[in-house]
Amino acid sequence: MASRKNFEVVNGDALRNVLLAAEEVASESVLRQAAVAGARVIHAEVQLRAPVATVLFEGRKRKHPPGFLRKNIIIAYDDDESVPGKLASYLVTWTKEAYYGRFVEFGTSNMAAQPFLRPGFEAKKRAAAAAVDEVIQRKAKELMSGNR
Repeated sequence: MASRKNFEVVNGDALRNVLLAAEEVASESVLRQAAVAGARVIHAEVQLRAPVATVLFEGRKRKHPPGFLRKNIIIAYDDDESVPGKLASYLVTWTKEAYYGRFVEFGTSNMAAQPFLRPGFEAKKRAAAAAVDEVIQRKAKELMSGNR
C-alpha cells in the first residue's frame, strides 16, 4: 500500500494566486498570442521565398504587377481547426485575389511547381515553435510575478 503523506499549506493565498495565474496562461488570449507569434515567423519566411514574376500578369478581373503574390501572403485564423479556449490555429496562405498562388506552389500541366509555402514552413518550423514557447513562458512569468 502507498503511504500517505500529510502536507500543510502555509500561504493559501499565494497558492491560489499561482493556480489562477496558471489558468490564465492557458487562456484563449494567450494561446492566440502564442499562435500568432509562430505564424509570423513562418509568414516572414514564406514571403521571402515567394517568387516574383518579371512581367505583369493579367487576370480575368484585374492586373497583377510583379510582387503581387508576395504582398498578398497573409496570416488567417482557421475556424475549422480552432477550438475556442483550447486551440488557436492560424494559416499562412494567400488572399483570394492571389488565388494563383496554388498554381505557383504546386504547378500545373503547363508550368513546373515553384514551391515556396512548404519550404518556408519546413525552414522555420522550429523557430516558430520557439516563438510560441517564448510567448507562453513570458506570459507565465508575468502572471506568476503578479504583473497582469
